[in-house]
Amino acid sequence: MAGAFWRPGQAEPPQADIEFIIDSSGSMAALTEGKSQMDIAKSSIKSTIATLPGDISVALRAYGHRVPKSDKEASCKDSELAIPFGPLNSASFGAKVDALSPNGYSPIAYSLKEAAKDFLGKESQHVIILLSDGEETCGGDPVAEAKNLLAQGFKVIIHTIGFRVDASTRAQLTAISSATGGLYFDAKDAASLTPALKEAAQKALLIAKPREEAGGQEVRGGNGYNDAVLLQPGEYRLDHYQRPDEYDYFYVSLKKSQSLIVSMATFGQGIWSISNGKIATDNNPWAGLGVIGPDFQNITSMNVTGPYHKQSREAVARQDGKYYILIGNRSYIQNKDSLFSLEIKERFDANIGADAGDDIAHATKIKLGEYAKNWLLYGNDEDVYQLEGRRGESYTIKIIPADLGISLRMAVYDQDRVKLASGYASNSGAAVRLENITLKTEGPFYIQVAVGSAYDQYPFEYALSIQKSGAVTDKAASAPTEPHSAPAGEAGTEKGEEKDVKTNFLSWLVVILLVLAAAAVVIWKFWGKRR
Repeated sequence: MAGAFWRPGQAEPPQADIEFIIDSSGSMAALTEGKSQMDIAKSSIKSTIATLPGDISVALRAYGHRVPKSDKEASCKDSELAIPFGPLNSASFGAKVDALSPNGYSPIAYSLKEAAKDFLGKESQHVIILLSDGEETCGGDPVAEAKNLLAQGFKVIIHTIGFRVDASTRAQLTAISSATGGLYFDAKDAASLTPALKEAAQKALLIAKPREEAGGQEVRGGNGYNDAVLLQPGEYRLDHYQRPDEYDYFYVSLKKSQSLIVSMATFGQGIWSISNGKIATDNNPWAGLGVIGPDFQNITSMNVTGPYHKQSREAVARQDGKYYILIGNRSYIQNKDSLFSLEIKERFDANIGADAGDDIAHATKIKLGEYAKNWLLYGNDEDVYQLEGRRGESYTIKIIPADLGISLRMAVYDQDRVKLASGYASNSGAAVRLENITLKTEGPFYIQVAVGSAYDQYPFEYALSIQKSGAVTDKAASAPTEPHSAPAGEAGTEKGEEKDVKTNFLSWLVVILLVLAAAAVVIWKFWGKRR
C-alpha cells in the first residue's frame, strides 16, 4: 500500500533507532499473579518485538542482572549493552531477554549515561524505551542524564514504562520522559504491561519520517496542560507525525490586551496511514490548531485542509496568564511538515501599555493630545478615558477607525455622569467628531468609545484626538450649570446644545399668551357680530 501513495523519486523513509533498557534488578523477582515481574516483562517484551518491522535498528541494554546487592559498588555499575544496534532479529533478541535474571540494584542514571556510547551517531533519531519497576537506587540523577544526552547533541526521545510502581517512582519516570519530550506509560498489572510496551514502540516508529523541504524549528509539545511546553514567537513544526485526536500542548504567556496571532499551513502531502514504519501518503493534508485560554475555554481553532493552504487567527488576551496552543486534529494523521507560527502583538490604548478602562468607574486618565493607536478588542469592549477640565472650557473630540469595515460611536459625560454629547459614524469607516463641548462644572469629564457596527473580525484599531477649542471667559463662567443635550441636526451626529431653562420657559409662556390673546380677539369679534 505504501508504494501506491509514495511520492515519485522519494527515498524510503529512515527508521528511528530503538533501544530497550530493561530493569533486571532484584525487585523484579517479586511475584504477581503467580509469576515474577521479570517473567511477565520478558513475555511482554518479546510480544512487542514481534510487532516491529524487521529492518528497524534495535538495541538491548539491561541493568542489575549480573551483580548481586551484596556488592553495591559493582552492582551500581552493572549495565550491559546486550545487543548492539542492528537490524532486528526477533529470535536472537528474545533469547537475550530470556537470559536476564533479576539480581542487584537499579543504576538508571548510569545506564542512560552509557547509552550515549550505544548510539551509532548524532545524525540519527534515537528512541529509548525504559522499563522499570522502581526508581534510581544508586544515588544517580537519571533526569539530569536524560537532559545530558540532548546537551551532547543526540536526537533522543525517552519513553518510560512504570510496572506496578509507587507514586515516587512514577514521578521520577515521568520526569525522565518529559525531559526529552517523551511519554510515560503506566502499567498497573501484568495485563496492562504488553499494551503499554506496544504503544511506546509504535510511538517510536512515528519519529523519523520523510518530510518536504520546510522551515520552522522542530518541537515536541507536552501531553496535556500540566506539562505544556513554552514557546516564543516564531515558526515551528512538530518533530513527529501526530495521530488523530491526539495533541501536542504548548503555551505562551500574555498580558491582558496582548494578541496572539497563530497561523497553520499545509504542504503538498497528507498521510494516509502508517504501518510497520512505512508511511502511505496522499494529496489531502489536514492540519489543526486550537487556542485555549487560562480558564481552559476555547478561544479559536482551525482545521486547514488541502495542499498548500494557510489560515490565521487572532486571539486577544482578556486576562493575564497562560494561553495554550494545541497542535493536532480529531480526524486524520497530521503531517509533521505542517508549519505553525506564533506572533504576539500589543493592543494597548493611549500609550499607557495596557487596555483602557471599560467603564467610568475604571476610566483611564489621559491628557489632551493625539493618540494614533488604540484598540477595541472584542464585541462588547468599550474604552473609557478621563480628562481634567475647567468650567467654561470647550473641547473638540474626534475618533476615526483604521478599517473601513467598522463604524464607531462616542459619548462624552461630565463628572456627574450627565451626557454632554454623543455621536455615531454616518457610514462605515467615517470619523466621529464632537465639536465645542463646553464644560459647566469644574473637574473630570469622560470619553466613551465603542463599536457601532462591524463587518470584520476584532480587534479594531482607531485614532483618538482631544483638543481644546475654547478658552475660559467671564460670560462662560457666569453661565448656568445645568447641562442639557439636544439634536444638532448634523448628519450622523447628535450634539448637546446648552439651553437656559428659564429662557426656554419664558419663551414658551410668551407664545402661549399670544395665542390666547389672538383667540380672545376672534371670540370678541364673533360675538359682536351676533349681537
